[in-house]
Amino acid sequence: MGRNQSIKYCALQLHTLWAAGVSYRDIAAALGCSESFVHRLKERHKLPNRQRANREIFEDDPTPEQIAERAAEVRAKRVEKAPPPPERVEIKEYLWDGVAFIGRA
Repeated sequence: MGRNQSIKYCALQLHTLWAAGVSYRDIAAALGCSESFVHRLKERHKLPNRQRANREIFEDDPTPEQIAERAAEVRAKRVEKAPPPPERVEIKEYLWDGVAFIGRA
């Protein structure tokens, strides 16, 4: 969406979506605009700030020890799969005779 293009939206729809706790991305999709425009609409309509979502710790979340263990496994596999260093290649010296390169012994 370019600059200076008018976006038609329904303020009632904006307020309804905002009150329902719909994400900026989903509001933008519903209104047919960008997320940054939704931020501007929030300021323009003086909509209240939202509280940040508190991320709960779930029982199936890995512990820091499990994360460290898994990271070590992945690093070990990566080291095993690393390709061997390239062998040294001897490069001959060449001379230019004005027409073509000639290899020197």
